[in-house]
Amino acid sequence: MVISKYKENYIGSLEINDEKLKEYYDNNKEQYKKEEVKASHILFKTVGDDMKPVSDEDKKAAKKKADDILVRAKNGEDFASLAKEYSEDTVSGNNGGDLGYFGKGVMVPEFEKVAFGMNPGEISDLVESQFGYHIIKVIDKVNEIIPFEDVKNQIKVNMETDSYKEKIQQLEKDTKIEKHEKNIKK
Repeated sequence: MVISKYKENYIGSLEINDEKLKEYYDNNKEQYKKEEVKASHILFKTVGDDMKPVSDEDKKAAKKKADDILVRAKNGEDFASLAKEYSEDTVSGNNGGDLGYFGKGVMVPEFEKVAFGMNPGEISDLVESQFGYHIIKVIDKVNEIIPFEDVKNQIKVNMETDSYKEKIQQLEKDTKIEKHEKNIKK
């Protein structure tokens, strides 16, 4: 209870006002950037369910099948229908290949690099990853800075938490702490 009250009093003394919050926001806008892609894909696996690579022959067959479906997709066939019929990612395949919105760091790097480099409506060439060959269709892209008002409370909590952690670290550094193991064990 003493520690909780100390923290409460310390945070109350910080005097974090809207001006300080706005200044922090303006200096750290990159943290509040929302960059997401909504994409669908068709996957042709080159690994088994155990994540072990398939034979070279099966890999060639997967690539051939992927190339054939890529041509059909680029020629205007319905991407969702192709995904339902051919995708070996059964979860997204059942939803027409829909992966929903995702940010950076969610998908494997090869997939992510291509998806974030495309414009809505575009269909990629084959993308090879550790899972197999992907055909990616970007549906939508979001690239915006989250407005200050939407993150104001989060910034306040972060500033309070960071300041309190620094205070505790400084107190620990300035204080000689002795542990009496025999008393602790009792």
